[in-house]
Amino acid sequence: MAHGLRQRLRYRFDNLMARGVGAQILLLAVATLVLVVITTLAVIVFGVVPADDDGQKDSFGRGVWKALMHALDAGAVGGDAGGWTFLFIMLFVTIGGLFVVSALIGILNNGFGALIEGLRRGRSEVIERGHTVILGWSPKIDTLVSELAAAGANQRDACVVVLAERDKVAMDEHLAGALAGKKLRAVTRSGSPMTMSDLALVSLSTSKAVIVLAPETHADGSAMAPHEADTVVLKVLLAITKVAGPRLHLVAELSDEKTEAVARMVVGDDAALIVAPPLISRLLVQTGRQSGLSMVYSELLDFGGVEMYVRAEPGLTGKSFREGVFAYDDSVLLGVVDQAGALMLPPPFDRRFAAGDQVVVISEDDDTAILNGKHVKLDDATLVAAAKSPVRQKERTLILGASPRLALVMSELDAYVTAGSETLVVGDRAVLEELGDLSALTRNTKVDTRHGDPTERALLDSLDLGGYDSVLVLSETGGRSQEMADARTMITLLHLRDIARKSGKSVPITSEILDIQNRDLAAVAEADDFIVSNTLVSLMVSQVAENQHLTHVFQDLFSPGGHEIYLKPAAEYVRLDTDLPFQAVVEAALRRGEVAIGVRTAASTRDPGAAFGVALNPRKSRSIRLTAADKIIVLADD
Repeated sequence: MAHGLRQRLRYRFDNLMARGVGAQILLLAVATLVLVVITTLAVIVFGVVPADDDGQKDSFGRGVWKALMHALDAGAVGGDAGGWTFLFIMLFVTIGGLFVVSALIGILNNGFGALIEGLRRGRSEVIERGHTVILGWSPKIDTLVSELAAAGANQRDACVVVLAERDKVAMDEHLAGALAGKKLRAVTRSGSPMTMSDLALVSLSTSKAVIVLAPETHADGSAMAPHEADTVVLKVLLAITKVAGPRLHLVAELSDEKTEAVARMVVGDDAALIVAPPLISRLLVQTGRQSGLSMVYSELLDFGGVEMYVRAEPGLTGKSFREGVFAYDDSVLLGVVDQAGALMLPPPFDRRFAAGDQVVVISEDDDTAILNGKHVKLDDATLVAAAKSPVRQKERTLILGASPRLALVMSELDAYVTAGSETLVVGDRAVLEELGDLSALTRNTKVDTRHGDPTERALLDSLDLGGYDSVLVLSETGGRSQEMADARTMITLLHLRDIARKSGKSVPITSEILDIQNRDLAAVAEADDFIVSNTLVSLMVSQVAENQHLTHVFQDLFSPGGHEIYLKPAAEYVRLDTDLPFQAVVEAALRRGEVAIGVRTAASTRDPGAAFGVALNPRKSRSIRLTAADKIIVLADD
């Protein structure tokens, strides 16, 4: 189909206008030049060239200059002297100039607006070194940046850079509130972490760690399925390897264990991949069977108190692990990472440290993990001989809430209970039917299900709460906002407390909460355990971002096999109601093949200011007095 001259000219004009402000200004300049030249030629053709006071007529160049001044300044026409023909010609160029100047002002206004908008969105490349990069945005961001701020409190000019598909100003305002009073600088860039050009803005190659958050919602606010979130994370990881290569310290959050193998193909074995749902399910089960364990993990994972460190300690070379335990007074020796990178948490107590070994310690800070052990004479009469391990009993567990992670919870629970145990699951019919036969996931547990709403009091009254050894309240996130899911959990929890109070029976209750602020509301005046899902994942991500060696420590610590953290009666270790050094507790634990890391005092279990009674890493030389209700926190294999 042939196109006419007019169509072709219009097409070329459209393409020229689409090139931006520069092309538009150039077009206006050409139009102005044409207008000025036509005006000057008209003055010459009509013979109305004005003369100066000496009778000299203007040259062509001077005529062009005057025409240009009239085009740019409409007020210049009022001072013209000459015949009517000249005046009308000048009026013509002035009117033409009004259109040109108006168009120029509009173009400049739009151009400057676009420039300011671009600056507001932050499209310049970040020039930082040793910063932490966060790719993506989720409700975990507040806890994550707060923990990174605490970790970098003793560093000069600590910085975090956030790249997300959100408005830059909104991100700046949000992070300013989260980091109020903290030293950490936050730099934001608006863009897609899946786009290589946007990743180039955040200086990945000069960063100390790169954190990839799994998205939880779509752009329209609807919930994102786990496999969709993992697809986004995988694409981000691919883009990172293209932009900066695989040598970065990468920490990525995944939602499905099946994705981990694919992610390893992209980033290799050195990257820290944290699969959140199994982790939370495991912590829920562990905490449900041991009251107070949730606070132990919270204290251990945040940067506000003690933390875990992996570091070299040449001073222990040649000494046994047992000797190393007592070589620290205000730190706890947990394990060893040998030269080959193998983790032993803990190693055999008679194993001797070799050159190149690294220690895994709990300490207040990385510079407080020093060999400052003090010899304290112990009285064997204060130590209790190791008792025979109690026979594991069948357990009855009540699970309230049909959570999407219910299948994972059942699998984890089955790994801890003995054969013949029973579990009753109460939740929404549609979700339970979608999950299928839960009994197929267990070998030791008989699983029964009951359809109903866990927030209904009549249903809860019919369950015989006192007949269960523990109760787990799961967050029902399917089709609900985070606030609504937490509200339902708190309603269920209030009913359970009232039922227990009226029946006079005490049953351990562990609840899953999504928002830390809702945890604080639900915990008022009660000693229940809470697992704050988003917060614990954020704490673990921030810990691994600061120390990549902790990846394997957490994998070992939170797995069903091997050594785990337990809270055991103090009466099984030392004489009660007697002043004795904590070193006596440490010695008693070592004789059982365990490592004592702290105590939980019953008198403070309702005091949030005292971490609900949990005290990790007390000085070994510190004198303590324990009662029958107190617990010893140990790393043990059973």
